Amino acid sequence: MNTNRKRISGRLEHVPRGIALVTDAGDHWILEDFEPSNDDIGFEVTAEGIVVGLDRLQVEWLGQVPA
Repeated sequence: MNTNRKRISGRLEHVPRGIALVTDAGDHWILEDFEPSNDDIGFEVTAEGIVVGLDRLQVEWLGQVPA
């Protein structure tokens, strides 16, 4: 089992450091190896991938949370 694997939900935003997923708790996860569709920015999403730094997630999958 890979303990660096994580699934995170939050709002997808453009921030000065790149594309980030902002959780309800206010945590910012910078998404690496991911080019979002403009349709995803500002919406609630769930991302899954590998933690590659203190606040960085190498995205393997991302999907919008149904409204």
